Amino acid sequence: MKNHITISLDQEIVEKLKQESNYSDVINEQLKGYYYVKQVDNIETLKQNLYKTKQILKENRKKRREIEAQIKKIYAKQILFKQNLLSKSKMVEVIKRRREMEAQNKSRRITYFETPEAEADRLMKGGSK
Repeated sequence: MKNHITISLDQEIVEKLKQESNYSDVINEQLKGYYYVKQVDNIETLKQNLYKTKQILKENRKKRREIEAQIKKIYAKQILFKQNLLSKSKMVEVIKRRREMEAQNKSRRITYFETPEAEADRLMKGGSK
């Protein structure tokens, strides 16, 4: 659907347009190109905003995983102490049983760098798991 509007143009442009067979199409094509460029600029801006948002989400997910891991460690400590494992010998037994259970997993190999007694000492002093 075509609409008629009145616009003001410079005299030089009017003379050049009159030389064209259908100067309405020339003006329409130029205006379409102008708005297309604006649309492309908007798309680029949106892509940049999307990239920034994805980065923020990635960082937030990482922070969430770290916080969840800290919470799990705290719960694990609470469970140990709720089971009245305040004596070193009981804690050493629990650590040995836990290590045996972890060793049953054939798909991964675990190497411990401290003895169960040293781990129990560290946990009793409030060290992290």
